[in-house]
Amino acid sequence: MDNHILNYNFKTHLNLKTMPEFTAEVDIDPSEFVDSCNNKELKRLVEILEEDGHIQSSTETTSKNNGVRRPNINDQTFWESLERLAKCRDLLSIEEENFINNLANKFKYIR
Repeated sequence: MDNHILNYNFKTHLNLKTMPEFTAEVDIDPSEFVDSCNNKELKRLVEILEEDGHIQSSTETTSKNNGVRRPNINDQTFWESLERLAKCRDLLSIEEENFINNLANKFKYIR
């Protein structure tokens, strides 16, 4: 019977002794943090920022802007014009379509 009392007191004692919880704030300059990361860590940081929507994906930016990282108004107008032509290709005359194809063939092997 004394053994049961000892077990009960021991368990009660353990339940009362819980580990304290700590919260710490560390003020780190972002440039210091980035400078301390290796290439693998930097790639993972970029992935996390893209996944959380803090930055736009670099592949999304270049594909959305057709290979131009920071398009200007002329780039945007050009790509919008090409999209409009592609959508209504069936409305182009044979001469207009041939003109566009010949123009594109001039630059076929440049990029």
